[in-house]
Amino acid sequence: MRSVLLSLLFLPLFAGAQINRSAKEFASERIGDYITGKLFKDLSYQPVSFGELMNHEDKDLDIAWTIEHKFVITDTEFADKKTAVHTSYKFLFYLDRQMKVKKAETFISN
Repeated sequence: MRSVLLSLLFLPLFAGAQINRSAKEFASERIGDYITGKLFKDLSYQPVSFGELMNHEDKDLDIAWTIEHKFVITDTEFADKKTAVHTSYKFLFYLDRQMKVKKAETFISN
């Protein structure tokens, strides 16, 4: 009987954690598509880390969420020969309620 009561008590906590995890995964997919489709077309993208999905209220831009993302872009340079150049980036993405990217701020970190 105790195990049933404890499981009923903890069930909402586990459900909430699963919803937050799924929202973060969905946001990371949307951000990856945004980076490869709009920001760095035809370049190699490797995600490094995603921060926490945070609530954000901005009435002017319809922003509901923010998330920090670190990633590496690999580009090729042609000096004497073809060489790969890896550049690390740190972005702060602003998302609306449907997890569409509305705004992004960048910081180059080497």
